[in-house]
Amino acid sequence: MNLIFRSRSRSNQPGTVGSVIARPRHRVESGFSVGQCRFTLDCTCGAHHDTPFIDEALTWREQHLQQA
Repeated sequence: MNLIFRSRSRSNQPGTVGSVIARPRHRVESGFSVGQCRFTLDCTCGAHHDTPFIDEALTWREQHLQQA
């Protein structure tokens, strides 16, 4: 038995105006913590990574975005 479930979005419902602007699920922001001497990476999905090595930070960022 094949059942098709259709989701209802707010823009398809009568009586609503406008649409919700979607935020990207994965956007990595990077920085450097001077007090700890570590590169910090935070993603909008909640993932966090910090390391003293810049090459490790760049690798983590690329891998996180590819796996997302």
